[in-house]
Amino acid sequence: MGEFDIEKFEADGRENGVRFWYAHEFMRALGYDSWITFQKVITKAMGSCAKLGLDPTESFARETYLEGGKECITYKLSRFACFLVSMHADSSKPEVAKAKASLAAIADQLIAERIRESDLGRIETREDLKFAERELSGVAKSAGLQSSHFGIFKDAGFRGMYNMSLRRLMEYKGVDPKNTLYDFMGLEEMAGNLFRVTQTAARVKTKGVRGLPALQDTAQRVGREVRTMMIKNSGVPPEQLPVAENIDGVRRRLKSAHKAMAKMDESRRRKKLSPSSLLPD
Repeated sequence: MGEFDIEKFEADGRENGVRFWYAHEFMRALGYDSWITFQKVITKAMGSCAKLGLDPTESFARETYLEGGKECITYKLSRFACFLVSMHADSSKPEVAKAKASLAAIADQLIAERIRESDLGRIETREDLKFAERELSGVAKSAGLQSSHFGIFKDAGFRGMYNMSLRRLMEYKGVDPKNTLYDFMGLEEMAGNLFRVTQTAARVKTKGVRGLPALQDTAQRVGREVRTMMIKNSGVPPEQLPVAENIDGVRRRLKSAHKAMAKMDESRRRKKLSPSSLLPD
């Protein structure tokens, strides 16, 4: 255990048609000693990969690994996979903190744009919010809400949380009404809305709420409760939280990092295998 060493990380990279790192070795470099615990981190990283629209099996390839004379199942991690794993790992470990900074710096350099630690959180929460809204729509429909009234029901939740309608909120935040407001929310605000949507669905189900007036009232009450909680925790009303970069730009930046890292290691492999590289100095 000790500080993450980027030079050792590079030296640990293997070649087999593509450049990769064994998950068991990367685990130790990040200060983990439990494979069961580390597997959970890998699972989260694979989820992030999928939510970016990338095939996780390309960056996380299952492989048999020999450790202590015994065969075990591990993963061959691409450089981008190592980056995602480090972003999901426990930041309280000094090795993880250094790995995050080192691998993010490489990504920043390759695409000439900064990758923030909150980027992955925003993408994952946005996908969860899409699912939660579909779930809420189904719950409300089962409670007697007509499809044509869903916009009214949804607006009630915003009125409770922001003290204004969705349309007015978008004007207040300066977001074009042609866009989706969630795509311009920072992680804190988006997480607050995810909580509001999931708790509204839960309350409708557990309280047996039925009909548009009762559904509107429930959505507004839950929204108001989330508003109160957010103000209590941060002192900032949710409508005053800053507008963030369009999440589509965040996705493009992370996909660019994925492509650039793959290209970086492919170029390195070609250089290593080129005829000129085999000539004596």
